[in-house]
Amino acid sequence: MTEKQTLSLHKNLFSMRDEGYKAFQEKLIPSVDPETVIGIRTPVLRRFAAEFAKTKTSADFMESLPHTYYEENNLHAFLIEKIGDFDRTVEELNRFLPYVDNWATCDMMGPKVFPQTKKSSSPSSKNGYLPPTHMRCASESSH
Repeated sequence: MTEKQTLSLHKNLFSMRDEGYKAFQEKLIPSVDPETVIGIRTPVLRRFAAEFAKTKTSADFMESLPHTYYEENNLHAFLIEKIGDFDRTVEELNRFLPYVDNWATCDMMGPKVFPQTKKSSSPSSKNGYLPPTHMRCASESSH
């Protein structure tokens, strides 16, 4: 992303800030630096993601890892959810998951394409189908 695109995105994200929610979120995710939490309610960020996904900037955003803010990671997760192709979803998850450093971002991510998957040879799949919970975030690798 260009610096101009980044500044514009940050301006949009900060315009959705809810200070009370920020304080609440910081208590739920103590492993995340409070300076990186903007404080955007999840439904508000999901609505923004639905519109943002329609822009060219969203593709540029997904290419620019790591992100600065917790909500940017959540936005990234919501954009991955919208990908309709299984292989591309897996590719994007493999690029993104190493940067997910908290349970909340990992927990809210559920790519829509996973339940549509026909069969999986993964040893952790049930009945041959790959469940959405198959994802493993960086924050879980130490557990």
